[in-house]
Amino acid sequence: MKALIIGSSGQIGGFLAAGCAAGGMEACGAGVAGEEFRLDLAVPDSIKETFARARPGIVFLCSAMTHVDGCERNPELARRVNALGPALVAEHCRAAGARLVYLSTEYVFDGVAGPYGEDDPTNPVSVYGRTKLEGELAVLAVAGALVIRTTVVYSYDTAAKNFIMQLIANARSGAAMRVPKDQFSNPTYAPALAAAILALVSKGAAGIYNVVGPELMDRYAFALRACAAFGLEPSFLEPQFTSELEQAAARPLRAGLKTGKLVATLGQSLPPVDESLAEIARALK
Repeated sequence: MKALIIGSSGQIGGFLAAGCAAGGMEACGAGVAGEEFRLDLAVPDSIKETFARARPGIVFLCSAMTHVDGCERNPELARRVNALGPALVAEHCRAAGARLVYLSTEYVFDGVAGPYGEDDPTNPVSVYGRTKLEGELAVLAVAGALVIRTTVVYSYDTAAKNFIMQLIANARSGAAMRVPKDQFSNPTYAPALAAAILALVSKGAAGIYNVVGPELMDRYAFALRACAAFGLEPSFLEPQFTSELEQAAARPLRAGLKTGKLVATLGQSLPPVDESLAEIARALK
């Protein structure tokens, strides 16, 4: 079966591409070895052309407009990329009989009473959350579709700008890093996330699954854990309340996701934060 990874040059897509290759599944997408496929979710013709050329049996839709404040400032583009684009991908998957796996977010919740289970009522508080939820609904209209909700995804990747890479860069430069101390989520290690997604696919899982790390913590606590693991002096960190950051979009403060359904299906959870950070610390050395 051939896999089309939309967003293969991104953090999660890259690990999915590597996982597909390790498992003997042919994968294609931007940056993947072999025939080059470039798809822009905001350009319908590029979606149509990519499906015609790739003829995938499964599609991993990892790409999105993920800059939360950018979505708030440009809601029209956010809806084109995060909602209308996935809806078109879903239509092409339905027509081709291809399976569809969609990467979503905890931002579909309001963060009032987390952590949340898959069946809890959604109530996004930002353009990003609303457009991602709209994308979810379009994808779930395809039989057998799998929606993966995740959050605070991190890894060691010198080309990436995830939370951990920003932290390392600021520590090395001595630049102050303002970190919210009142946003609670589950830090999620990207390689483990990709492996869990592929394991769910192999089991024929469908519907919504929360796939996040097992520990709920605020961003500042996560930053301190990372500094301890990497041997960094944490004085460059500036803990602040979200209200002090003057961000354009509202954030779900007490969010996080429950993973009982994931554990019941796979028989295990993702690795704890300290184990994943220790792996990154070895790469740093």
